[in-house]
Amino acid sequence: MPVLPFLYLSVTMQHTSRQLEIQAEELPQRSSLFRLVLESVATLAIAVILFRTFAAEGYMISTGSMAPSLLGYHKQVTCPRCHYSFTYGVAYDDSVSTNRIQDPAADGQGFQQAGQYATCPNCDTNSIDLAQVPRNEGDQLLVFKHAYYLKPPERWDVAVFQNPMKPTQAYVKRVVGLPGEAVQVKDGDLYINGEIQRKDLKTQRAVRLLVHDHRFEPSEDDFFQPRFFPVEADSEQAQKQPGSAAWQEQPAGFVYASDSNDNDADAWSWVRYQHWMRQGGHYQTEVPLEKWPEEIEKPEPVLAAIQYDELKQRLSCKGAMPAEDCHRLLNQTEDDAFRYAVALLYEKSHVAPVLDRYAYNSGVENQTAIPVHDFLFACDLQVKSPAGELVIELFDGQHHFRNIIDFKQRQINLFIDDRTQPIRTGPLRSDFRSQPVKLEMSVMDRQALFAINGELAYQPLLFSKNSEQREEIRIPLQFGARGGTFQLTNVKLFRDIHYTRGKALHGVDEPYQLDQSSYFMLGDNSPVSLDSRSWADGKVDQKYLLGKPFLVHLPSRQGEVKIGDQIGHIRIPDFTRIRYIH
Repeated sequence: MPVLPFLYLSVTMQHTSRQLEIQAEELPQRSSLFRLVLESVATLAIAVILFRTFAAEGYMISTGSMAPSLLGYHKQVTCPRCHYSFTYGVAYDDSVSTNRIQDPAADGQGFQQAGQYATCPNCDTNSIDLAQVPRNEGDQLLVFKHAYYLKPPERWDVAVFQNPMKPTQAYVKRVVGLPGEAVQVKDGDLYINGEIQRKDLKTQRAVRLLVHDHRFEPSEDDFFQPRFFPVEADSEQAQKQPGSAAWQEQPAGFVYASDSNDNDADAWSWVRYQHWMRQGGHYQTEVPLEKWPEEIEKPEPVLAAIQYDELKQRLSCKGAMPAEDCHRLLNQTEDDAFRYAVALLYEKSHVAPVLDRYAYNSGVENQTAIPVHDFLFACDLQVKSPAGELVIELFDGQHHFRNIIDFKQRQINLFIDDRTQPIRTGPLRSDFRSQPVKLEMSVMDRQALFAINGELAYQPLLFSKNSEQREEIRIPLQFGARGGTFQLTNVKLFRDIHYTRGKALHGVDEPYQLDQSSYFMLGDNSPVSLDSRSWADGKVDQKYLLGKPFLVHLPSRQGEVKIGDQIGHIRIPDFTRIRYIH
């Protein structure tokens, strides 16, 4: 017992002695730590200054001429029906007409403010109120200043350059015409020296625009008709091959399961894409009708939304027929032929041509939407049996392209129209059963290609334009299967940029010849982009090139802050949007 107090006293004295030693050393250590932090901050500041001076510099985009690839001032919108998130531009070049006067806060900034209602690009829900949606700043680009001293720009590069008319102002566009070339925009495509320019797969991904994402289907909306839907087998096919497997729709995609390993045992089962529209539109739809009922007054020529051509015996309407018009006509007569024609016209009129519409440009007035013909289909494929065939078919208004993956023969074949012999063939290398693979098929710029996990399956097929006018496309895609078991997820349809006329000052009605030191620039958001088509001088001399943007850095979003009953927004980082630029 006497020992314990002594040991305690000894330990206490030693502990007190060490505390005094530590306190004596703290002053120089704290001073050293402060100096280290100060030197680190100074070194970082110097490094940033040197980096910006000699290597890279940051720029922020204000307008939407490169959207949706690169964003200007915008609002991030979530559709209330399908919950798909998209961007809506709120700032455009001065040349763009908008449905609202310029924002007073933007005076002198060289852009106009757009309206306050958006349309969902995925399910066509319109009049989405944006009054309470906060505005986001544009993308901030990190630009490699000396990229073009080391290597000249290539076609499809994104470039930052000075406005030749106002050198203090910087523009960002895509390089499409190179020194010495003759450039022309024609039928939505780019021509150089009279030859159409085709994008590789990487560039197609960079510029593609979403048409529909199957993962986002409207919920609690009985009126909406699915754009991707399994096609029922007709009665003749069902009799020939009873019990054939069919596609089943799931929230994540589609599943096909067959008990047969024989490709010929089953009939082809299909999932089709129809470009269903909720309302509106300026396209024409018609159906045959032999005779207009006598008991119904004929519609006024031109003025009425529904028309009847007695000579051609065609019933037609403009845009999607409203349900009330359909019901009104059906209730006015017992004529079965007429009632059938009206019901058919109503159904067909809601399947519209795919147009070059941009959700980003919803607030811009007087846009002339043009039918498009270039598409890219993407999905993830999981194969659960080593047999069967999977086919993807795209239509460009002129040709049907069918890409068939034969898992039994380990081969990929491309067919065109009704030809029975493949026009392209490639081996099936991937092991589909170990994990899902990414499939991509595109028909863009008069070129058909197919890729598995980003690797081309065969040499792309190049084809030329014929003299016939391409038809409007309302059903651009279908995919099918027979035999085997497949699951397709992340099913998406995209379209290509359709280059418009702009002001048509250069390179539209006739080729524009570039000199040996100049470039031709176009924006990805062609309907609203002020670029080489519309400038007083269509070329950009190489001396005005500032560099190549390679990174979207420090993107932001609006975070909600609630204090009492007041709700405000503050700018916070959005790390999900940091990405490299192609």
